[in-house]
Amino acid sequence: MDSLWGDALPPVVLAGLAAAATLRLPRRRWSYGLVQLLLLAVALRYLLWRFTTLNTAHPLSLGCSGLLLAVELTYLLTSGLQLLPAVQFDPERSSRQADQLRSWTADHQPSVDIWIPTYNEPIRIVRRAILTCRNLRHSRIRISVLDDGHRPAIAALASELGVHYLSRSGNEHRKAGNLNHALAHTDAEFIAVFDCDFMPFAGFLERCLGFFSDPKVALVQTPQHYFQAEFHNRNLGLEVVMPSDLDAFFRYLQVLRDNDNAVICCGTSYVVRRSALESIGGYVTSCLIEDHQTSTKLLTRGWRLRYLNEVLSMGEVPRTFADFLDQRLRWMQGNIQIFFRPRELPIWSRLNGRQLRHYVTLAISLLTPACRLAYLLLPLLSLCLGFSLIAAPPIEYLAYGVPFVLLLHVLPSWLSSHHQYQFWNEVYETLFCVPGLRRMLQVLRHPFRIYGGIVTSKDARGETQRTNLGLSWPLALLLAMLLLALLLRSLLPLLEPGLRALQPVYEGEELMLGWNVYNGVVLAVALLACIDQPIRREADRFPIARIGRLRLGDQLVWGSTTDLSEQGAAFELECARGDLQPGPAVLELMEPALTIPARLVRLRQHEADPQRGQEQGTSLFLQFEELTAEAEASLLGLIYSGERWFHRPRRLSTSDALLQALGSLWRADPLLRRFG
Repeated sequence: MDSLWGDALPPVVLAGLAAAATLRLPRRRWSYGLVQLLLLAVALRYLLWRFTTLNTAHPLSLGCSGLLLAVELTYLLTSGLQLLPAVQFDPERSSRQADQLRSWTADHQPSVDIWIPTYNEPIRIVRRAILTCRNLRHSRIRISVLDDGHRPAIAALASELGVHYLSRSGNEHRKAGNLNHALAHTDAEFIAVFDCDFMPFAGFLERCLGFFSDPKVALVQTPQHYFQAEFHNRNLGLEVVMPSDLDAFFRYLQVLRDNDNAVICCGTSYVVRRSALESIGGYVTSCLIEDHQTSTKLLTRGWRLRYLNEVLSMGEVPRTFADFLDQRLRWMQGNIQIFFRPRELPIWSRLNGRQLRHYVTLAISLLTPACRLAYLLLPLLSLCLGFSLIAAPPIEYLAYGVPFVLLLHVLPSWLSSHHQYQFWNEVYETLFCVPGLRRMLQVLRHPFRIYGGIVTSKDARGETQRTNLGLSWPLALLLAMLLLALLLRSLLPLLEPGLRALQPVYEGEELMLGWNVYNGVVLAVALLACIDQPIRREADRFPIARIGRLRLGDQLVWGSTTDLSEQGAAFELECARGDLQPGPAVLELMEPALTIPARLVRLRQHEADPQRGQEQGTSLFLQFEELTAEAEASLLGLIYSGERWFHRPRRLSTSDALLQALGSLWRADPLLRRFG
């Protein structure tokens, strides 16, 4: 007990106090540097101890123990490369520069081609993109729909909305070929690209074009932001709470990359200088994706790329686990391919040290699927075979490991301005590890073979829950094996001494048990996230309240919307109206002034309920009829705006993020919730 108090608890208490103090520090360069030094010191202390804990009792234990240490070193190296530049982290810098450069755009008004590439997406989504692009505030723009699906309906849509239509005879080189075809058939000085599931805000060009006053700037990228929750947040019931899993990349890593001229083009919501594209021969066509590769080629030719850390557009996310995997596997293959084109993309010979640091980080991070699988399998193997991966008593781990793990969960989150969370990173990596490792091995063997789809579906719908066992069975198998091993281990003390001797107690057993329990929690949360909830609405509804009036024949009633979508609304009256009947209607909103033809499809009377804070009234449910292009554009501008709280990027403290994870496991919504 004296050893416990004297050696183990003080480091844990000090780490806890340091974590609590960090959360109250002002965000300055000195505070970033102080936090980095603290994290570095604790990490080095942990590593020096870990090198003394290899289990040399048997070749198998030594091999597994050494492999675990190698995996830890890989993770720590990646984290260090990402976190050490945080002393320069200034997420508002590009916004301040955009403010200063706005006058350049007003004075010059350069010509801009707006490209909307499409392949097989629903016409509704393409129409929405065109209408929001027409809202862009700039006097010299030309909108072009780049249709690689060769669909007459898209050509008719472009004609109806007064935009240019471009198509080609085939689909060679996929999206890159489509963009290069447009490059040869348009002539504006700058090009803005929006995937057809994205919608730019009206001021997008006003904020971006000023950076091109520097003739060395080739491209300005903005964040990809989504008006829906990712599939895992939605499935777990955390859609209005948890940030996107891409937030750490778009809100932290890209900001750091901007400091070092290593920004990644992300395929949509960016502006590029035509002469820069032409100087490198257009978009890179030799890889599966064109964006990251093209921006890398621009960097190797000496161009400057900028990142404007402002949400200036919104898009749709993959709605199902299958679509998520398809998208991320394609991104991973594209990232691997970058390192297989040394002549076209001479990264190692053309880029400077600060730029190379980011590509080294990328290369190491591609090993994440293998590392995550090792983190799941090695503790399970040690539990089953009866050896420790860390040959040390629990009190030593309490003294050296717990302070490091505690600060690892808190300090990186603070350094990234709460855009990443250690526990949720592990959940995301667990979801991806098995298919990611399989795809990585395929790509390393045949780097340029096409695996999976070339376009991510964004319009999935389903009437029932989907368990996705065909994709998630490796996680289910791992969890079942882990639970069985824990059950047998707990029953062994109750068995005969002879049977117990087959599985003796070993040093560090408690640590391995705790680690496997933690892995079980991560696996359980990941499995719950794989159970897709029903998607019954074609268009998402949002809690937007607007005062208005509804005309039903010769009747006029006043009320306000309680939710709103592209296709309908719920309209609340403050009194009971039993005389209203379903039928044609006209909804007139006051702000903005907007008239929408609609149909009242049903209504519901509700009595006052003081306990719920509900007053007596009538809910009317409207389905919108065909709108004019101008009215539809105004409606889209009202719904998809960065001013809405539910459309803004979300952030949580480290403790809140962990509690949300445990809460999602406790509620088990995907298993216990019933859908009518």
